[in-house]
Amino acid sequence: MSGDSTADDDLVSRYNQGVSIIVDRIVKSRHATEDVSQETFKIVLEKIKRGDVRDPERLSGFVCGIARNTAINYLRGARKTASLEEVLNTEQIPDPAPNQLDEILSRERALLVRRVISELNRERDREVLFRYFIAEEDKDNICRDLNLTRPQFNGVVFRAIARFKELYLRHAVQYTTSEVQLRGGR
Repeated sequence: MSGDSTADDDLVSRYNQGVSIIVDRIVKSRHATEDVSQETFKIVLEKIKRGDVRDPERLSGFVCGIARNTAINYLRGARKTASLEEVLNTEQIPDPAPNQLDEILSRERALLVRRVISELNRERDREVLFRYFIAEEDKDNICRDLNLTRPQFNGVVFRAIARFKELYLRHAVQYTTSEVQLRGGR
């Protein structure tokens, strides 16, 4: 409050990393994070010099609150003024590529599907589901190999899916519990 410029520098160096993390989680843009962080410190220093900090022991919470509010206000303003081209060319669009956990869980789901198919009691159910849905073979080829008409094939697939679904749901409860634990849930 006395105007000591070294105190300003100390405050910025102490809270810079935390403010950047808070802001980045909200704006999701490296360039915007830098700008919003600077704006945050400008507001914080102005408020401190005006005496708006009532309890110096709560300075960290004060700084974090201003960082959060500044980032939210930035997003509100950006949404009002952004053109479609600006939106498409920013880092705000999340990477559509799956992360490592998603890839692992996807492989586990595929293994679960294969396991459930292999546990079906009827050989024809296993063969039809595997060839049609996993190997993606042509329906006519499968019909020819199994001596089925197309309507018969549809009936076989319908019943096989029903049996698969029943068995899959029993396994899925166990799988879902494991997935929640991997993602850090309870």
